[in-house]
Amino acid sequence: MDDYRKWKAMGAGGTSHSIMGYLSQLSVDKTRAYGANETIKPGFYTKLETRATGWKKATEEQKANAKKSFFKEPLPVRPGPRARALPFVYPQRERYAADPQSPDVKQALLDAFEKLGETNAEWTEWKLSALEKRDQALFIKPSLPLTPIAGPSDREICHVHLTDLSGHVTLSFPDAEEVISKGWGERHRLSGTGWIHLGFTMLYVPNTVEEVDTFIKIFQAGIDYMKSG
Repeated sequence: MDDYRKWKAMGAGGTSHSIMGYLSQLSVDKTRAYGANETIKPGFYTKLETRATGWKKATEEQKANAKKSFFKEPLPVRPGPRARALPFVYPQRERYAADPQSPDVKQALLDAFEKLGETNAEWTEWKLSALEKRDQALFIKPSLPLTPIAGPSDREICHVHLTDLSGHVTLSFPDAEEVISKGWGERHRLSGTGWIHLGFTMLYVPNTVEEVDTFIKIFQAGIDYMKSG
């Protein structure tokens, strides 16, 4: 049961924080999820007709938006050794809940996340994360159109995991590719299965207050993609 204890040590999120939740993700691991080593491989965002849920229902404009970048400028390459997610399907985390967190980084991240909601209040609203079943997330307002490609997101754009300060964001496909290739995150193991948007991407824990700025720029790109309709 050592594996179960490690899973439990990540903290709650995404499923029941019990043996039933553990067995649920274990079953998905064996039947639907991509392997833990496949989430950083380049060139995944192809074969969109089969990998991107809702692709066939999307308009040409919606398809074009999914295939364009929403970054204002290219991301820097993240310095240092590459981080990796712990080897579980869900919840997807980089670190265990008991691992130390920098108070300065945590405060900077949460303040910046709150400000992001204020800046984008015309298009977004705060709700309990539909994907994590806990903590606040930013959603596209129900009054705005939503591309069928983003259907599995249930309008959720992004959230921060308070257990370790990693996060998730729904991105366009080239933006997801850039985040991964430059070391800022990796795919969710269920992205591309029909359960989760193909561009649903985990962001690693910011190591410094300065890295919070890049974290928020990635979140903003997710907002801009999701509000493109």
